[in-house]
Amino acid sequence: MGQGEGIFEVMDERDLELEEDCKSLKELSYRITSPRDPRYNCVAYAVGDLTQFWYDVNVRGYYWPPGAGSADTVEGWTKVFEIHGYKETEDRTLELDYEKVAIYASTDGPEHVARQKASGLWTSKMGKGVDIEHALEALEGTFYGKVVKIMKRKCQDGRRVLE
Repeated sequence: MGQGEGIFEVMDERDLELEEDCKSLKELSYRITSPRDPRYNCVAYAVGDLTQFWYDVNVRGYYWPPGAGSADTVEGWTKVFEIHGYKETEDRTLELDYEKVAIYASTDGPEHVARQKASGLWTSKMGKGVDIEHALEALEGTFYGKVVKIMKRKCQDGRRVLE
């Protein structure tokens, strides 16, 4: 299969539904990096779990770490990442020895989390849809709110999650 055919063609397209939800994506560049996959969400993707949807409901196929608190609060999401070794930071820039996550929230609570890649770009699982690479501010707006928390941890064995 040559470049521009099959899955490569899908990965290069824009996602108009996503751009409708996240208006900034119409103006800021992003790249689709996976086909749609409903098995996992942004929280699962941020910690490297591509097998289950992370949310605190008692439904088969869903997971939420014991002791993490409510998935409806920024504190609950913060605890999930603390359980995985992350600590709060104010620094949004790339630090080569650290991997970072950014929690987006609206007035209703946490809405999304993105993970920083070694390139300095951010990567996100968009609901039950595609994964994308984007600038941190590209997802800020009425749909996901704004970045309210940055957390970081030392890279594990010099490697980042899913890289």
